[in-house]
Amino acid sequence: MIRTATSPQNLIIGGFMVLAGVVAAVAPLPLMYRSLGILLFSYLAFGMGGMPFAYLTALLGPPIGLITGDVGWLIMLPIVLSSNLLAMLGLEFAWRYPALAVSPVLLITPQVFALVASKRELFEVALPWEPNAALWIGLHTMVALAGVLAGVLLDRWREKSEERA
Repeated sequence: MIRTATSPQNLIIGGFMVLAGVVAAVAPLPLMYRSLGILLFSYLAFGMGGMPFAYLTALLGPPIGLITGDVGWLIMLPIVLSSNLLAMLGLEFAWRYPALAVSPVLLITPQVFALVASKRELFEVALPWEPNAALWIGLHTMVALAGVLAGVLLDRWREKSEERA
């Protein structure tokens, strides 16, 4: 498991990351940036506060984003929730170097499925990401990769700090 900040700091910073994820969910931004913000703060919550804060950010932020009343957000909510949950599960169970591949792949799995299925006759639906679906998936992959990398680097830095002490 990841080495988090010391006891009072991990609660404060982890709680701050959860709140920042909620703010990103209700911010008056385009859908893609709101989703990217929640994802980024989920990974940062993992790096600073640990897995409980990461799950809380990833799973609490998207439903709170419904407060804005955006119909596009309501349509994308199942995709965002399932992507975030799978990304955090991949991060937890493949922690450290395998997580660099597992978490981003699990993150984009529901998104790619929704992209492919929405083109089929039986599941045909116009998703709010339509003109930029590839950009959506690409940016989410990049944020997931950067988030896992930041977590690994923080963990290595704390490991070296413990060895010196």
